[in-house]
Amino acid sequence: MNTPATEYNKTLLLVVDDNPQNLKVLGNILKENTKYGLAFAMNGYEALEFINSTKPDMVLLDVMMPDMDGYEVCRQLKKNPETANIPVIFITAKTEAEDAVEGFEAGGVDYISKPFHEPELLMRIRTHLDLKLSRDMLEEKNRELQLAYETIEKLALTDSLTGLANRRSIMNQMAVEVSRCDRNGGYFSLIMCDIDFFKKVNDTFGHDTGDYVLRTVADIMKSNLRQQDIVSRWGGEEFLIMLPLTELGQAVSVAEKLREAIKDAILSYAGEQFCVTMTFGVSQFDKYIGIEQSIKKADDALYLGKQTGRNKVVQAE
Repeated sequence: MNTPATEYNKTLLLVVDDNPQNLKVLGNILKENTKYGLAFAMNGYEALEFINSTKPDMVLLDVMMPDMDGYEVCRQLKKNPETANIPVIFITAKTEAEDAVEGFEAGGVDYISKPFHEPELLMRIRTHLDLKLSRDMLEEKNRELQLAYETIEKLALTDSLTGLANRRSIMNQMAVEVSRCDRNGGYFSLIMCDIDFFKKVNDTFGHDTGDYVLRTVADIMKSNLRQQDIVSRWGGEEFLIMLPLTELGQAVSVAEKLREAIKDAILSYAGEQFCVTMTFGVSQFDKYIGIEQSIKKADDALYLGKQTGRNKVVQAE
């Protein structure tokens, strides 16, 4: 393959023909009338190797070549997602209508018969390159829009302070879990928990310290739960945890593990060291009363824990 010493930061065309004279003629036309970068290949295998490694902006492709004709080269390009969008223009001595049809069916964007009219050839090349540029720009904008949508969706489902799922997010995920249980007869448990005397933390050390406590508690809980468990900031200093495929007794043990981890953690912020505790209420989802009432049972158990000394785990009745 003869690849000229040009920088490929501009539009690059690959010209493929098994006849050196044809390559020379077409190459001279393009050099004299355009500023495109040019590369050349003399058979289908060379062309595919170059295209797969370099990804030119367009391929000008002869049809009649030994071993692998132009139609098959084009078909191979279209099978590969990384090269499928590279436009292929057939330039060939085959002039029958069925030949052109076969070229379009193989994936070509245009079919030019030899001998060609030079201005027409150049205009067709330019038109298809402009179309490719427009398509590439549109695809890039679509990717940017998709990324922006995903970012917005993530922000809408994430608590900005702790990085946990927010109330809306865990409600959505609990609805999915309820549906799964309805289909498969599964089960899951809920833990409602609250930082004890959180207002005192804010009043004593300030709201920045309070934010630090919320983030730290969130991190401790995440690090002590399974990947499939969902921990959310339910509101203020209150958190709701969903434990898939976990029975009530197991959930109580999980809550006790979290309580111990938080109680034993020494928090340090702005030169102050202190500890916090949490109270936990635990329930198991009951399909006969629904998700709202199952959450309320965990919340009622939490309230009972608050009323009877805090820093404890209470199992719902």
